Amino acid sequence: MSRVLFVVLAEKGHVHPFIAPAQELARRGHQVGFYAPCDLRGPLARAGIRDVFVGGSEPVEDAGRGPAFAALVRDAERLRRWISALLIDSVPLEVSRLTAVVDGFRPQVIVADPMAYAAPIVATRAGLPWAGVSTSLNALVPDGWRSELIATTSALPRAELFAKYGLPGASFRVSDCLSPHLNVAWTTPELVGAAPPGVLLAGASLPQVARGDESDVLGPEPDPARPLVFMALGSQIYHQPRMFEIVIEASRGQAWQLVLAMGELAGKAALPAHVRAMAYAPQLAALARARAMISHGGANSVMEALAHGVPLLVSPICNDQPHNARFVAAAGAGHICDLSRATPDEVRATLATLCADGPARAAAGRIADSYRLAGGAIRVAAAIEDLLR
Repeated sequence: MSRVLFVVLAEKGHVHPFIAPAQELARRGHQVGFYAPCDLRGPLARAGIRDVFVGGSEPVEDAGRGPAFAALVRDAERLRRWISALLIDSVPLEVSRLTAVVDGFRPQVIVADPMAYAAPIVATRAGLPWAGVSTSLNALVPDGWRSELIATTSALPRAELFAKYGLPGASFRVSDCLSPHLNVAWTTPELVGAAPPGVLLAGASLPQVARGDESDVLGPEPDPARPLVFMALGSQIYHQPRMFEIVIEASRGQAWQLVLAMGELAGKAALPAHVRAMAYAPQLAALARARAMISHGGANSVMEALAHGVPLLVSPICNDQPHNARFVAAAGAGHICDLSRATPDEVRATLATLCADGPARAAAGRIADSYRLAGGAIRVAAAIEDLLR
């Protein structure tokens, strides 16, 4: 039995894509462990993962999010400093913590979020192969694209940081550190076009058994004949009152029903009968029923929606979200609509198009078919096993 250590960041969108390949490796008889800078023992235990190593004492629920984080991302300079702190400033402490975990767990391979820069540093210094399993589409962003995130990450002193740890040849694309052994992106050419050399396009990461966030909070649909529109803005950046308000207003008098994952905003506003709001919605269950999804464009949400053949209204807020929105729009699987500025009529027209049978639904269906054929977590687990040989 081999040991595989997964190194993840704390947010749901940076954890959920790793659960399915970890479950598959465990099914194949390997011992799987997880390391995160915050305490993920509770949610990972619900997914059947017992070996969980905690970098710090802070539980994930207490990490920066909600109104404070929503304000941060509206300030370009503060956001740049936050990105630098996440990617660069945290590395020395995380290298120390992760080195201790590797010394104790003794994995044969490390599988990491390629934004967790301590992982390639520790793996290389320990003589271990490492796989970068991206929680974004960063590795696929064409050279000619421009964005605030690309400008910010390009200016970071990453080469100097890695050289300090004895890795002078580290390679990066947007936020991701690229592995010389294995790089995985959860998508297919139907969304992003041909993969660049060295990147495996694996489809979608969907769990074969419980992922740990299942619940019956959705309840029965009030009217299964009415199309369901699901809106979620991520576990960190969800505090966007205007975005929810404009969607609620746009839906008045329409055929669809809304399910809104709103964090602490749920329960603070009077809602029409066709709107159901909750702090957290089990996204896979919601997407199994949904006709369309309204999203900030987080890579995990985009992946899960398209894996279910659900077209998207994407309203990007920051970081890699504009990249993901651009891929979705170019593939014809949804529309970009800035909910911080759009009128109810604009939102209403966009949702009507997405809920109807038409080009966006057909494109999302083609992508879903390609995701099923790509192999998903089973293919990635096999590729990780190849590193063990």
